[in-house]
Amino acid sequence: MRPRNIEKKELTARLKNQFNINEPIFTEEILASWSEYSRPRVFQILKELCAEGEIVRYALGVYYFPELTFLGTQGSLSATKVAEKRYVRANNKTFGYYSGLTLLNMVGLTNQVPNMREIVTTNETTRVREVNIGRRRFLVRRAKAKITEENAPALQMLEIFNIYDKPLESYQIENILALAGDKQLNKKLIYECAKYFPKRALQN
Repeated sequence: MRPRNIEKKELTARLKNQFNINEPIFTEEILASWSEYSRPRVFQILKELCAEGEIVRYALGVYYFPELTFLGTQGSLSATKVAEKRYVRANNKTFGYYSGLTLLNMVGLTNQVPNMREIVTTNETTRVREVNIGRRRFLVRRAKAKITEENAPALQMLEIFNIYDKPLESYQIENILALAGDKQLNKKLIYECAKYFPKRALQN
């Protein structure tokens, strides 16, 4: 049997090969990485690693490897980064997007900064619920359509037109179109996504 300190070093190295510094690591990802161990044993090892400062428990079910600052102190993980990995994008896959006032603020349609960020996601079974991550609150909504890399910009654009009915300035239109990045927003895709929104979304 290997000494426990060697075992922990090997398991830590395995995680570090899979995840970056200050990247959220979810419990299910650790369980998958250490699949040869039982669930109670995994949590026992995690508890020991946290006590030794090898890994940090950010919140229930969320861990990360901290970045050391030039002062020797640990950097902190942001709640936004955790929420985005859980509900918006991870492993080169898109499954959610920001919505509501959060989205309007992102494209310059409002200066109001919401207290609670809104996210629409495929990774949610409840119609809508509040989620606390760290000290931040998020309003998470279950998506009506499966969100993908291709249709997310079109869904966001329709979301904007559904909740914003004022005339748009040219720079605001540019900001909305910029949501698509280097992808083209074609009419066919927009019309396909429009069926999940009230008619006013397309009329605007």
